[in-house]
Amino acid sequence: MNITKIELWISNFDQTVRFYRDTLQFKLLSADARSASFEIGSSLLELHNDPQRQFHYYHFAFNIPPNLFREAKAWLAERVELLTEDGMDEVDFGGITQANSCYLEDPAGNIVEYIARRETTPASPERVFTPGRVSSISEIGLSTDEIGEYAQRIQALGIPVRGSEEVSLTQYLNFMGEYEDGSFIILSPLGRRWYFSSKLAISAPLVIHTDRGIVSSLSTPPVDAKG
Repeated sequence: MNITKIELWISNFDQTVRFYRDTLQFKLLSADARSASFEIGSSLLELHNDPQRQFHYYHFAFNIPPNLFREAKAWLAERVELLTEDGMDEVDFGGITQANSCYLEDPAGNIVEYIARRETTPASPERVFTPGRVSSISEIGLSTDEIGEYAQRIQALGIPVRGSEEVSLTQYLNFMGEYEDGSFIILSPLGRRWYFSSKLAISAPLVIHTDRGIVSSLSTPPVDAKG
């Protein structure tokens, strides 16, 4: 499974659009007073100006080449304040993840991760990191108190639980997607703290476009059939 686009509803819209355009330097494809769309490698990030001005935030991640993690982190540190966990501004994931990550917070309050997956993201022939080296959206968190229902509907689209793990309904994160694709919908219980942040997982309007169908928290049923 690959994530082709995510749609988020945010406050602090204008400043956030400038942040992705000018600070993180992603290509702005379209923008008006209601929404803005950015090219994130092979994926799209679409930001909607929340008409209710509610404070929604999300966790999502971008895939970067594993051989450019140090360069990417240094590039980011020149432009933003990196988030920390236990005094550290990066993490080396072992186990099934096998990746290095660093985190930042955007003006809308989103927890943004740059992740270098050592086994599934191709190395870059370049030695210098630029925003063009970001290959895709790697993860998007979907927080809900209906994890079982979402998991079943996502699986019905042909998107499995990573590693054929059991779905956790109350405690753990559920990574939906094949390991080799390096792209996951993360089902999270409400109230769980996001790593490298003090923020707790909240319910927020979200549309996730994948190459196998659309996952949406805007309609009932929450996952729409492909097409």
